[in-house]
Amino acid sequence: MTVSHRVRLKLPNGAELEAEGEAEFVRREREEFLIRQTPVCPETGVAGPIREPRVDWNAVVEARSGGLTLRGKIPGGDKAGKDACLALLMASDKLLSQPKPTAAMLAKWLRTSGYPVGRMDRMLQDAISQGDLLSTGSRRSRRYELTASGKIKALILAEGLTAAVLGRRP
Repeated sequence: MTVSHRVRLKLPNGAELEAEGEAEFVRREREEFLIRQTPVCPETGVAGPIREPRVDWNAVVEARSGGLTLRGKIPGGDKAGKDACLALLMASDKLLSQPKPTAAMLAKWLRTSGYPVGRMDRMLQDAISQGDLLSTGSRRSRRYELTASGKIKALILAEGLTAAVLGRRP
């Protein structure tokens, strides 16, 4: 008497699998189905889970009395200020529960982190045009918020800064 095994899966994206047969056949079909439904990692080109950035926010920024200071410099020459803003915006959301700080707050945080600050709207214009930031309001009450692509860039920058501060590889 042959024992038949059966599996039925329905994923949130609508993909379904139904397989019946020997245990090994069902296991292989299930594995292949799950691999096909997993996004391809851009770094390796292989289907599989994409690794989450490892960020230690206490190593990246110092939060005191509602202010943030980066603990290290983000390399990047003339665009380092913009990148520092992305990291500070993400840290503001994570540590201060403030996803939309004002331009004046961002400028203060940048100054205390050691970055030269001119006009925030000009410094962040590229990030806004690339779709990394959303801007609302005007003048000093203007608020900035990270978009999905901006959050990804900010996490990657914060991961690099975590590695630099703690002396480990990302």
